[in-house]
Amino acid sequence: MNMRTRRGLIIIALLLSPFIIGLLLTYQWVRIPFDTDMAENMAVDYQEGPRLSPPQGAIPIQGEAVLGDEFPINPITPDDTSLQRGQILYDVHCALCHGLQGLGDGPLAEHFQRIPVDLAGSAAVNEFDGSLYLVILQGFGQMPSLSENLTIRERWDVVNYVRTLTEPTGIK
Repeated sequence: MNMRTRRGLIIIALLLSPFIIGLLLTYQWVRIPFDTDMAENMAVDYQEGPRLSPPQGAIPIQGEAVLGDEFPINPITPDDTSLQRGQILYDVHCALCHGLQGLGDGPLAEHFQRIPVDLAGSAAVNEFDGSLYLVILQGFGQMPSLSENLTIRERWDVVNYVRTLTEPTGIK
C-alpha cells in the first residue's frame, strides 16, 4: 500500500472515530423502538388496525371448531386408528397431570392447588363428548387450553381415548 493511500485511510479513520464513539456511547438513549414480534404488531395492512374478530362468515383453516351455543357433537368414530392416535396424544399432553390411567395422579398433579380431574371416574364419564372437547379447546381452571397444540381431529381422538379409561375395580 502506498503512502498516499495509507495517509488517506488514517485521515478517514480519525474523522469517523468521534462519530463512531459517540454512537456507541449514546446507543442506550438514542435507541429506536422496533417491535420484532409479529403477533404483537398493531398493523394488519397499511394504516389498518388489528382485526379483533374474524370477518363475517370466515371459517378457520382447520374447519369449524365449535358451532353455535350447544355442545359440539363428536364427528370421529372411536375406531382403532382414532384410539391409537388419542392414546399417543393423551400420553404427550394429558398424562403429566391426569396420569396414564386418567386418575388425576400424574407426576405434576401434586404441584396444583386442586387435584386434576379423575378422567376415569363417574364425573368425567357422565359428561358429554362435546363438554370434554370444550375443556380441551378452552381449558378449565388451572388446565391450559390445548387449542394451539392439538388440531380439531386430534382433540376428538383424545376425547375418544378418554372414553376408554375406566376406574380400576381392584379385582385381579
